[in-house]
Amino acid sequence: MSATRTDAPTATPADGARTAEPAGRLGPAGHLGPSAAAGAPPAAPRRSHARALLPPVRRAWWRDAVAALVGGHLALVTLLWATADGLDVSTTAALATSAGRLLGLWASALLLVQVLGMARVPWVERAVGQDRLSAWHRWAGFTSFWMLVAHLVLVTVGYAASDGRGVVGELVQLVLTLPGMLLAAAGTALLVAVVGLSVRAARRRLRYESWHLLHLYAYLGVGLALPHQLWTGTSFLLHPWAATYWWALYGVTFVSVVVFRLVRPLALSLRHDLRVAAVLPDAPGLVSVVVRGRDLHRLRAEAGQFFVWRFRTGPGWTRAHPLSLSAVPWTDGLRVTMDVTGDDGARVAAARPGTRVLVEGPFGRVTPSSRRHARLAAFAAGAGVAPVVGLLEHGAAHPGVDTLVLRHRDDADLPLRDDVDALVRHAGVRFLDLPGPRSRTGTPWLPAHLGHHAGPAALHQLVPDLLDHDVVVCGPPAWTAALVADLRTAGVARSAIHVESYVW
Repeated sequence: MSATRTDAPTATPADGARTAEPAGRLGPAGHLGPSAAAGAPPAAPRRSHARALLPPVRRAWWRDAVAALVGGHLALVTLLWATADGLDVSTTAALATSAGRLLGLWASALLLVQVLGMARVPWVERAVGQDRLSAWHRWAGFTSFWMLVAHLVLVTVGYAASDGRGVVGELVQLVLTLPGMLLAAAGTALLVAVVGLSVRAARRRLRYESWHLLHLYAYLGVGLALPHQLWTGTSFLLHPWAATYWWALYGVTFVSVVVFRLVRPLALSLRHDLRVAAVLPDAPGLVSVVVRGRDLHRLRAEAGQFFVWRFRTGPGWTRAHPLSLSAVPWTDGLRVTMDVTGDDGARVAAARPGTRVLVEGPFGRVTPSSRRHARLAAFAAGAGVAPVVGLLEHGAAHPGVDTLVLRHRDDADLPLRDDVDALVRHAGVRFLDLPGPRSRTGTPWLPAHLGHHAGPAALHQLVPDLLDHDVVVCGPPAWTAALVADLRTAGVARSAIHVESYVW
């Protein structure tokens, strides 16, 4: 790769802009401070000028509206249950059965919300963000699963006590005789498998691509497990309004998944005729893939966002890869930088020019539009520098504003080296290089030779006037969590911290 790429626009210094040396190295002696950087950092712009650089801030009320809708949905489900059956405390068996039915309804409600939340509905994603949606998805998934287990146990125990059967015999009787219960049993088995694979210990043993493919069976599990309530539940058989509400909810969820996960991505990819233009080697284990197409301005992609990519290179092409843009989108091209050590890394790295590409997106709210301050401090670890480069390129028209702090193992594995050098030389970005093995006994987001520095103090030494910056953090989950905790302790407002964590 070259600092003057032919595949994308490059940053050029503004008139009179001050440039810096290619790298600011924090030496092995353990010194940590502004003087450790090669060259003096460019002067900050005047506040009046800097304020004019800020884009409009997006409103946060959409996120509150989404939360209110989910809360209203659960309240309505509870109200429908209360007016239909309610809590029967006449006997222990009746109490177990009615409580089990309510838990089953709550589990169904959360499962549908979970599926709907990850259906890639554009306004929901823009309002809440994929990071928050993923966290809610995980919480709703485990909560609804244990509610489903409790529903199964309580209803079986209640029916067994009423019928005078053993619990196992009653469960077999329910599955074999009630409408839809065989499908529900199969769906529950699929959900158990998906939940088991979603436990952190299990996920660490799987590549993302493999886990994602297996995780899709959750859709089938939900589709098989839930409808039995409409066929056998007294709340629905005797109360048509309840049945109408649930059927409508199933319909909206199904249509949303089909439209936004299948139809829209396919139409988007065909409309823009996305194809691989080049695959360029980067640091060891990394390649940059340049994708070209037509009318890409209509994608409305911003620096810092990501797409879900599928490269049609042969068997396995249907597996999805969530990859951030590693450069500012330009008129007819996009660039991503990816690790080639995953399940499909070698296959994608061998893609030939002209290979068709399917995408979902763009997603992500860590964009120039999310900035509150004129200055940006970007902290990245390894390949986490990819979305950060685009954000810094976007601000390159106003030199001397931003800082990049990069953690990586050694000089040989510095990702996007040419892009970083170009930002330093032509955009005045202040670059602080933190190479070396990670600290295991001190501050965990610093390298070992600097780990003895307290995290909050180190942040203020690395980035003077830290509180006047927006801070972007992009890297592995544990590294990101430690850094964000120290940022909060250092006094950085929560609204000024923007996180892209490589977690799934």
